[in-house]
Amino acid sequence: MVNNQYFNTKAIVIKRRVYRESDLIVTLLTENFGKIVAIAKSAKSIRSSRGSSLQLGNTIFVQLYHKNNFYWISETRIIDHLLKNNKKLVQLNLLFLVLEIADYLVADNQQIDGIYQQFLSMITSIESNNFYSFIKHEMDILEILGFGVPPEIYLSFSQKNYSETQSLLKKYFESILEKKLSSSELFN
Repeated sequence: MVNNQYFNTKAIVIKRRVYRESDLIVTLLTENFGKIVAIAKSAKSIRSSRGSSLQLGNTIFVQLYHKNNFYWISETRIIDHLLKNNKKLVQLNLLFLVLEIADYLVADNQQIDGIYQQFLSMITSIESNNFYSFIKHEMDILEILGFGVPPEIYLSFSQKNYSETQSLLKKYFESILEKKLSSSELFN
């Protein structure tokens, strides 16, 4: 990426943390550039219009620029805000699971065909309470990322035992990461 180059893309906000007093460091899963980490100067300022659009799980249109080996967020616009309506705890838990999986399994600065759309589809499945679709997209993500899906997960899914399938998927994600998923502990 050439320094001082502006570019636009759609993105899902998968992680954010405060940096200094009013800045944010935001991890975005972008449509065109993969997962990137960017700085949003003064995004926590009361005058900033970017702060509300950089909430976890939001799908946004973002203008970024690359300067001095960092990505900087210059403008944002919300495309979809998952938390715009009241959500059930299970939906919030699934959203945090999606964001955690994206953060840990997708490599930084590497565009992977179809991965953005799969994660976006998972979020849409959460919004519409379509558990079948949600699990299907989890399995597709594992295939796209090259991990494959163990036969017992396919068997459980084909038998429409979605609760067991999700439990097996969670264990499989944790075995890949070699650690427990934090999101699975949120609402237990």
